[in-house]
Amino acid sequence: MSRAAERLVELTADDGQILRGVLHDPPGGTDLPPVIMFSGWGGTRYGPNGMLVEAARRLAADGRRVLRVDFRGRGDSDGAVDEHDLRAHIVDGAAMVRWSRDHLADVPPVLLGICSGGEVAVGCLFDGVDVESVCLWSAPVFAAQATDERISAKRAGYLREYLRKLFRPETWRKLFAGEVRFDIIRRVLGRAGVHEKKVDEPEELSDESVYSARCGAALMIYGTADPIAEEAIAAYEGLFGRTSCPVELHRIEGANHGFYALEWKHRVIDLTLDWLRRRSHS
Repeated sequence: MSRAAERLVELTADDGQILRGVLHDPPGGTDLPPVIMFSGWGGTRYGPNGMLVEAARRLAADGRRVLRVDFRGRGDSDGAVDEHDLRAHIVDGAAMVRWSRDHLADVPPVLLGICSGGEVAVGCLFDGVDVESVCLWSAPVFAAQATDERISAKRAGYLREYLRKLFRPETWRKLFAGEVRFDIIRRVLGRAGVHEKKVDEPEELSDESVYSARCGAALMIYGTADPIAEEAIAAYEGLFGRTSCPVELHRIEGANHGFYALEWKHRVIDLTLDWLRRRSHS
């Protein structure tokens, strides 16, 4: 089988700054809707443990164009980290959709987001961006404020994960080699990786929230060890239910928020690939 091509691309954000990323082209022609991937709040287009890269390559090998671009203030894109919030990421997401329709195929794309990238995907729907479907991997409650209860739940989850790592030989090797990033551990346990919501960010989901765009279906995948999972699942099932958008939900037993284990990562990608294949043949 021929390998999908990968090339660097540049997009222009609404404020004129440059967004940089990678386009995966399938080895043959395709009439399938492109997939646009959105990274998490503090992440880049690679995703945790290279998850978005691996998923993009498998999707491209399956016949889809896939676009992975860093938001402003992240990765290789222009902008400072502290100057860009969820609202800016949603604006960037809409710019990626416009680029896709101008340069790849003038059809509504699939939006795939991990963690707050899922919030970006839903935010695009509220901004009237039509999509073929959305794939939400560990998406938090849309635009939710970082309440003490949510921070405590996430902190406890991360602390359990770090304690489990203490029993792994690889952890002790990194410790003795001076490779353990204590600064990152302190930051994660301090605010649990939750961004602070700003005044101009979208309102939080309520029982009456509806979006204006067209969305054909939604796939949601969460780990059972993710402390935000059940609250987020209930909120998104309610949202999509109010617009008669069919939802397929999968819970991965034992998986954490970032699907760090190789088995969990591959399970998420397999489920997503299977779901998109079934949609393309329906």
